[in-house]
Amino acid sequence: MAINSDILLIGNDMYIDPYVGDFDIMPSDEQHIQDTCAAFPGWWKQNPADGIGISGYSNSSGQMQQLATNTKQQLQSDGYQASPIVTQNPDGKLTLNPNVQ
Repeated sequence: MAINSDILLIGNDMYIDPYVGDFDIMPSDEQHIQDTCAAFPGWWKQNPADGIGISGYSNSSGQMQQLATNTKQQLQSDGYQASPIVTQNPDGKLTLNPNVQ
């Protein structure tokens, strides 16, 4: 898979290089995966089915398999090879590792 590039985001704000006076470019795969995990379906006008809505899974028991399946489907539809790993600690917090190659 080719390396994708996009405008550098810092704290979800576009970064403008003060020395050049223009947007800075960076590899964007990690940012794209984070955006897909955070977004709910319907957030992106151009891709209304894109999004996992990970915050909707917080404090929900028994949703680990559904979260892993949804993550795998969403990332594979974007061209990534994913084998997500979802863990839950004793206080109920879910941790998602998309495990993308």
